[in-house]
Amino acid sequence: MKWIKAFGGLMILAFLGAVGSPVLAEDGFGDKSDDLIKSRTYIGGLGISSNIDQWGDFNGVNYLQFGPTTISAGSTQVSNPEIDFIPAITRNFGWGAMAGHREGPWAAEISFWRSEHNAVYYTSGGSVTISDPASLQSVNLDVKRYFLTQIPTQPFLSVGFSLPWLWVRQGSYLYDPTLTTPLANNDLTISGIGLNLAVGMEIYLGDQFSLVGGAGRRWAGFDQVNGATKIPLNQIYFNGNPANVSSLAGDGYNFYIGTTVGFE
Repeated sequence: MKWIKAFGGLMILAFLGAVGSPVLAEDGFGDKSDDLIKSRTYIGGLGISSNIDQWGDFNGVNYLQFGPTTISAGSTQVSNPEIDFIPAITRNFGWGAMAGHREGPWAAEISFWRSEHNAVYYTSGGSVTISDPASLQSVNLDVKRYFLTQIPTQPFLSVGFSLPWLWVRQGSYLYDPTLTTPLANNDLTISGIGLNLAVGMEIYLGDQFSLVGGAGRRWAGFDQVNGATKIPLNQIYFNGNPANVSSLAGDGYNFYIGTTVGFE
């Protein structure tokens, strides 16, 4: 997680640098006289397709456990353990909204994505035991570099970071100290930070309107759980094994297509 957070800091610097791209223009990295788009502030809407890779930790058979813990304060008490089931997430469609600013070949963009999914859990034999509603959401901050900027159809490369979170209905349980009887059932939210890398194409139909589409990958680490009790992940262990403490890896491929409207 440290390298993800460090990269996120670098992306913030890159974002600020892209917004201040008139400075870069003096070094030959800004707009040229024959660029189709020299300066543009824009908003847009997207249709998206997203998932979390089921070959990683989100495979429908893992779970996280917190407790039971013994608390001594004059008398000995044992807390109720929490079990958070980690589902497999089916690919599905959703929507997004974005806003950005472009100077020459560079653009800085902030966006919000949301998609609805099925959270699927499996037995050790591979059969589906239950399927619950889930939603995958993220706030993304990306820097784009456009190419072939003299023509209306312009490919681009984007890199950035995101703050994703996964909500699952009734994915968290409180058990009795012996782990035999469920006492309560609550919704589960797992959140973290991720890196984005994508390629795409934007087609300008005049100065104020464009069609845009892209495909990319998000590498994410989830280290915060909000379930039956709100606890940091470094106090939870995988599959009942106290020696197996880590963050959840949640890679995924994402696709999107949409439109933007620009303002001078």
